[in-house]
Amino acid sequence: MHVIHMHFSHSLRLPKIRFIRFLSLVFLLPLPASGQRLHDHLQAYQVKIDSAFTEPRALETVAYFQQFWRDGGNADFNACMDYIAEQLHGAGFARERSPFQVHTADTIIAGSKSWQPHAASLRMIAPMDTLLYTLTRTKMALCVGSHSTPDTGVTAELVFIDTLKQIGKDGLAGKIAYTHRSPFSVYQKAVMQGGAVGIVSSSIPEFNRPDQNLDLVSMSGLPRQGERPAFCFKISRRWQQTLDSLLARGPVILHARVRTEFLPKHVREVTASIIGAEKPDEIIALIAHVDEPGANDNASGSAALLEMARSLRRLIAAGELPRPARTLRFMWVEEIASIRRWKTSRPDKFHKVKVAFVLDMVGEDTNKTGGRFLIEKMPDPSAIWTRPPDAHTEWGQGFMPKSWMKGSYLNDLLFAACETVTRREPWDFATNPFEGGSDHVPFLAEGIPAILAWHFTDRFYHTSGDNLDKVSKAEMRRVAVAVASAALYLANATPEHVGALLDWLQQRATWRMNNEIGHSRKAILQASDPAKAFEQQKTILQAWLNWYRQAFGSVASLPIHGTTAALQAQINRLQHRLEQDFHSWIQGLHHDSQEASTH
Repeated sequence: MHVIHMHFSHSLRLPKIRFIRFLSLVFLLPLPASGQRLHDHLQAYQVKIDSAFTEPRALETVAYFQQFWRDGGNADFNACMDYIAEQLHGAGFARERSPFQVHTADTIIAGSKSWQPHAASLRMIAPMDTLLYTLTRTKMALCVGSHSTPDTGVTAELVFIDTLKQIGKDGLAGKIAYTHRSPFSVYQKAVMQGGAVGIVSSSIPEFNRPDQNLDLVSMSGLPRQGERPAFCFKISRRWQQTLDSLLARGPVILHARVRTEFLPKHVREVTASIIGAEKPDEIIALIAHVDEPGANDNASGSAALLEMARSLRRLIAAGELPRPARTLRFMWVEEIASIRRWKTSRPDKFHKVKVAFVLDMVGEDTNKTGGRFLIEKMPDPSAIWTRPPDAHTEWGQGFMPKSWMKGSYLNDLLFAACETVTRREPWDFATNPFEGGSDHVPFLAEGIPAILAWHFTDRFYHTSGDNLDKVSKAEMRRVAVAVASAALYLANATPEHVGALLDWLQQRATWRMNNEIGHSRKAILQASDPAKAFEQQKTILQAWLNWYRQAFGSVASLPIHGTTAALQAQINRLQHRLEQDFHSWIQGLHHDSQEASTH
């Protein structure tokens, strides 16, 4: 439970009439009965899903995945897809003639290669003999796209290249280039120009806290289509310090052995469906990518989605939950690429998706990783004008065309689902503005509502520290329960469900507008040019008005049996009330700007 208190100093006080209108809209929790309805409906789903979700089994899936270096379309990736399909068959999903279906599809990607590592080791042989890394012990030490060495390996001098102003043609022939920068950024200079046989890189993002985690190795890659084959090893900050010290005193000789394959890219994808009883062609998509080598990224998302599908299938088959009216489609994919291929190959099916939920890095033990659970919102004005309580993660603000900023019920629905989980157990979660980088992006690009469930900033993200010991089976359950309840809510969308969602949206719109008005008033009163600041703030508030007007309107697409005249009238009333209040708020801010200009 949280309470939003609005405090006003004397300088912020509005004229009496406008001040009363403003306070009448302040959103205080606990919610009135109408605001609780949505949470009550979600709770009814969640209690049953929570009881059916088997935490140890989800963790077993993560452990299985962790055996493999899952590059899209390689043998390891496809082995994990086979595991998912086998588990679904064992849970009662069938290939056809059943409301519970599972399908496996294989696609050969023309002109593309998958990368399969088999063995690798990096050893220092002078000035001392010591083993640095092996593939089996630290799989992320070998860079994606590394080529094989001769069977006997390569012995070569290590040359630090960051201080070299230029490298002549084949100036590094027979050498291993050493850099503190990313291997991709030096590949052209070191390998293509200098002729180095390989690269050793110590680069690691600062959000991984390398000065605190001295033994972490950060995942990186080389160009796959490079004309000159080369290998690359990543090393930790501790080994960087050792090599820097040794090189200051004399030559360092390394021995590298690498065995990898580049094969035609053959991507296996698995889809499970619970076919809708009334609107089977309308799809609620739930997605997790299988590629990436980490336990949290994204074995945890794949495992949580698998256990979610098994749990819902069992509950529905047993009659504990009704069969959904719309189809629930669970998809295990190659990140982003699979969704784009689906859009191209089956646009008829793709555009039947009503909404997409994406599970990516959902199983983190937050006490170990530092990565709080986040709902990455659909693009809303906070992605452009970011003000508290909104804040971007260390991933950072991503590319977002303004055309993607379409108001939707989805952000607030998933927020409510997560709040409902906290009725039963403590759970720390928040939202972040849109940043991109996962499977929600291709849907958003086509105007389909899509939202990301994830954790960040994870200090072990894309590093050798992303292992099974950083995964929380309870966290996978919490995320799966929240997402599954929201998906079922939309799959069924009874008139009662839709009415409760509208009530909640009204309260969330009120909270948001009050929050933004408070920031706008402060910006105007602190500005050197209040009149100019007023125009800037009016633009921000207008964006939020437009967004929530569209969010109210988006609910009209939800009822299974179509929008009624009564529902449309309710939507129209809410939109009209919001517009009326907006104009009053703007008048108040304009008055403030005029007063501030005279002082």
